[in-house]
Amino acid sequence: MWKRFFSVLSVLVGIAGFCAMPFIVGVDDLLRTIGQVGWLYLVLFIVNASGTIVIPAIGWWLIMRAEGLPVSLGVTLQTNFMGYPINVLTPSMFLGGEPLKTFYLAARYQIPKRRVLATIIVAKFQELGGLILSMVVAATLFIWQSDILTIRFEVLLISLLVLLVALFSLILYAFAGRNRPLVMLVNLLGRWRIFSHLLAELLNLAEELEDLIHITLTHRLRVLLIAQIITCLSAVTIFLRPWIFFRALPDLHISFEQLCVLFVITNLVNSLTIVPGGLGLFEATMAGYASLVNLGDDKGVAFALISRVADLTFVVIGMSLIFHRGLAHIARARNGTLTTSDTAQLPVVKPPPD
Repeated sequence: MWKRFFSVLSVLVGIAGFCAMPFIVGVDDLLRTIGQVGWLYLVLFIVNASGTIVIPAIGWWLIMRAEGLPVSLGVTLQTNFMGYPINVLTPSMFLGGEPLKTFYLAARYQIPKRRVLATIIVAKFQELGGLILSMVVAATLFIWQSDILTIRFEVLLISLLVLLVALFSLILYAFAGRNRPLVMLVNLLGRWRIFSHLLAELLNLAEELEDLIHITLTHRLRVLLIAQIITCLSAVTIFLRPWIFFRALPDLHISFEQLCVLFVITNLVNSLTIVPGGLGLFEATMAGYASLVNLGDDKGVAFALISRVADLTFVVIGMSLIFHRGLAHIARARNGTLTTSDTAQLPVVKPPPD
């Protein structure tokens, strides 16, 4: 009950903040700024923003190919777009659609769900790793190029980023080194008597899933390296978003240092927010930063609203694919009416010897 209450409350607060921001910064100034962007730069902005869906999908597809899953690149791209609306509705814009993607591919190709989920987890590790690495590089370049921050704040920022890298490295090592983090979590839930009726099934699933993740992380190094390089390009598209937006505005220059700060802020807000999609919080953060560096708070909110237009575009595409492709394949799988191409059998992939 309390979880549902806080979920509804967070959504209401987000909507209220989102609706209030145009009036706080001035509706006329905001509309004038958005009008200056123009259709050409708006289309360019949306195409660039799609890189955060398309590019990670390519890396994920390479991982699935290495694991012997017969999923085409086109279907992988569709699946990533299908997961996007769920990601937006969840508190973090980077997670949420994974169950839908797992069930869809498992139903379409008759693949064990745990095998699909294992590749998704590895792909998410790569996506998160690319973002963290890019944030560290952006923050380092900002500190090196700028003298705005005090020494104390620079030390605090570097310490937070180092802590983030350390936590990510520990999680990655736990899976790659077969330290059984999921099994430990299930056993801990058993001691606390949480979901006790599901623990036996969860324990077997956790063991199998961790074995698959371990094999992918330790025996597919060449493919993982190529997929990681490709996935890191997704962070570049995020870095370019404010440059495209402010480039469209006449007589307004944005420095490289400001691009670095906006990149770090954008990722932190979207990752750590408790409001679905960062609604309201993202707009307020952009307005506050733009006002602080004398870009104009209306420019910050306009950038956030253009970002929402891109989000809405991808949500519409994703929902259309869910209703026209995802639900149809799942329904046909349950009715046993899949075609031969849909039920392509997987080759038996034996784990390499340790």
